[in-house]
Amino acid sequence: MKNGKWLQRLPWKVAQWPAWARVITFLGVAVALWFPVAWPFYRLSGQGRLPGGDLVPTAMLYLVFLALLPQWQRRVHGLRQPWRSVGFTGVWRLGRGFGIGLGLGIISIVALGVIQWGAGWATLNAEAIATNPWSSILLGAALTALAVGWAEEILFRGWLLGELERGLSARVALIANSLIFAVAHFIKPPAVMLQMLPQFFGLFLLGMVLVWARRVALVPIPREDSLGPAVGLHSGLVGMYYVFNVGHLLQPTGRVPAWVTGLDGNPLAGLLGITLLTALGLGFCRWVAQSQAT
Repeated sequence: MKNGKWLQRLPWKVAQWPAWARVITFLGVAVALWFPVAWPFYRLSGQGRLPGGDLVPTAMLYLVFLALLPQWQRRVHGLRQPWRSVGFTGVWRLGRGFGIGLGLGIISIVALGVIQWGAGWATLNAEAIATNPWSSILLGAALTALAVGWAEEILFRGWLLGELERGLSARVALIANSLIFAVAHFIKPPAVMLQMLPQFFGLFLLGMVLVWARRVALVPIPREDSLGPAVGLHSGLVGMYYVFNVGHLLQPTGRVPAWVTGLDGNPLAGLLGITLLTALGLGFCRWVAQSQAT
């Protein structure tokens, strides 16, 4: 395969390089393979002749990442089961973890809505509930949740976290992974970045929660963590937020400032959402400690 030939040309002992050097090298190889093919699509997008804008070239980059990942794991790290190393630890374990995480994510967003409604900070939008095209909204929520959950978790808590943990302590890898996760969401035009700035700490905290979810070992013997809980939690949070946001289920009453419930309706930019993520983080952190102690 072409990907394998690229990796064979890399200098020896890449696995012994610092984590940052390995990450940059991997991304550099991925972009080098992707850019010649994606450039014509970017030109069409810039001319307004490509449906979906930058979606096609972005999806192509992710496909290159998925094709390169197993080659990298085999040739650089000498792993015989490359997908297992990023968290694909069997259908049953992966599915069980996904189900637990999904349930926690859905319950968390519903809890935020119930708290706002119960405290009088928001009211239910009865008209929207009665007239919404729920089949379309639920389908959109499911597709968005699965796409974002799997894509981001394979990238950030699968490959990237694994690279960082090879050479860095668990705590430093946790912080670095969460920081990169938050910064990656700010690769946007300057005006959009400034508008999103209040979300930065929430994204960083979410990254930490997802790392802890990734480190949970649901089956103590053999002790092996899975990508399932992180993907499920991420999907549950994204999907249920989609339902509340697109469905316009809540209407703020104005009794508390927007920074309490979330600026622009985003829980990541509000005290209530930060409190929820803190509680989730403490719970998963304790769960990780218990699973590692057994």
